[in-house]
Amino acid sequence: MYMVSNTIQVLEGYGDQILERFKIRQGIEDMPGFKELKVLKSLGKQGYDEVLVHTVWQDKAAFENWFSSREFHLAHRKPARTETGEKMVVSNSIDHYEVIVESDTTLAVGYVG
Repeated sequence: MYMVSNTIQVLEGYGDQILERFKIRQGIEDMPGFKELKVLKSLGKQGYDEVLVHTVWQDKAAFENWFSSREFHLAHRKPARTETGEKMVVSNSIDHYEVIVESDTTLAVGYVG
């Protein structure tokens, strides 16, 4: 599996508005190879808000298919702006990972330590 993490720094006080944008589904769930989306709000940051977006894919090719898709480009076409027109997103950092170990409660059934 393949995971992509996007760490988004947002103007202080605007994190919740960015999070609301992620509640509007834009087709990612219908993409072949899509496994999971998690959108997280960081706690305790000073001077800015931070949103983390984690997507999990069957493989790198599935992610690249999403990244080059019409749906992706439509979902990212309009940057979020404040009332005065300032961009809410200050910066972002995208990291790519190969998933090596995976565990959840469904996998732990029957585990004897």
